[in-house]
Amino acid sequence: MIENEQIRIYPASREQMEKYIASEKDEELKKAYCEMLEGCLAHPGQWDWYAMWIIEKADGTHIGDLCFKGLEAGRNPEIGYGILEEYRGQGFATEAVKLALLWAFRHPEVAAVEAEADPDNAASQRVLMKCGFRPNGETGEEGPRYVRWRTTMNAMNYSIRLEKKEDYRAVENLVRESFWNVYRPGCSEHYVIHVLRDDPAFVKELDFVMEQDGKLIGQNMFMKTIIEADDGREIPVLTMGPIGITPELKRRGYGKAILDYSLEKAAGMGFGAVLFEGNIDFYGKSGFDYAGKFGIRYHDLPEDADASFFLCKELIPGYLDGITGVYQTPQGYYVDDSDVDAFDREFPLKEKKKLPGQIFG
Repeated sequence: MIENEQIRIYPASREQMEKYIASEKDEELKKAYCEMLEGCLAHPGQWDWYAMWIIEKADGTHIGDLCFKGLEAGRNPEIGYGILEEYRGQGFATEAVKLALLWAFRHPEVAAVEAEADPDNAASQRVLMKCGFRPNGETGEEGPRYVRWRTTMNAMNYSIRLEKKEDYRAVENLVRESFWNVYRPGCSEHYVIHVLRDDPAFVKELDFVMEQDGKLIGQNMFMKTIIEADDGREIPVLTMGPIGITPELKRRGYGKAILDYSLEKAAGMGFGAVLFEGNIDFYGKSGFDYAGKFGIRYHDLPEDADASFFLCKELIPGYLDGITGVYQTPQGYYVDDSDVDAFDREFPLKEKKKLPGQIFG
């Protein structure tokens, strides 16, 4: 889900798309929705690129939809959109397209997004122009074609890829620099990631690094874990992190970029939800909410304790519906201080400092 103060957009599930197909009376729209669903089923790993995206007001009112019409190698994705008649002329289409572009340009392989507009549809043309599209001199089936190139601000000149074995020590050093003296004097996160790579719960397909000008500047990774449901079931979920950005680039959008990219990839693999410990002020911008709102409790935490650090994001809408239970942190995250100290001696000497705001002694 991508949102701002006015609206939110998100790709529809199969069930939602089938519902729209069944209820749609306009035969052209019904055909379009059917083609979207066929594309989704033919490309399950790229569901969001073929799906209908639902556009809602902040209060949940459905006001329209959009789509990207697929993602093919060597071609720019094409966006299409529509707002229900009673909500037109209020700026919702412009806001929806802007959010969709933010999502599209988080993918390093996307250099531009294209669109077509009926030559008689001045309103649609205005939407495209407000969102940075410009005519490319071509004409499609619906009318003139427009293109919106990735800007320097959107791209931030980075790429994201899977971590390689030869990256291990550089990534550990990056994580060490990112977390040093943040939560405790020194840090343990670089040793944690060192240990987790050999853990059976580690998801190597979701172990990402971010590069800029040939230098590693960020990383994120995921682990499989479970919710012990109150009805006796074990519900598979993911946990995440450590996620680190090199200190000089923090608070410049890189962390959110790799976070959103990796969450999208996790959703594409079929994982249902992510739970972990974090700051809602940052992670809330990527769709996380307090896990308590989903009925999920943090293990070993007293009922009256502050659980505002414990966050959750459904990757499959409704995945946690009807579920209450206790989240279990993978055991690989628990490391011995003496092992951390021994590992840290393999790195350049850094001073450990006790600073205000640290939560561990």
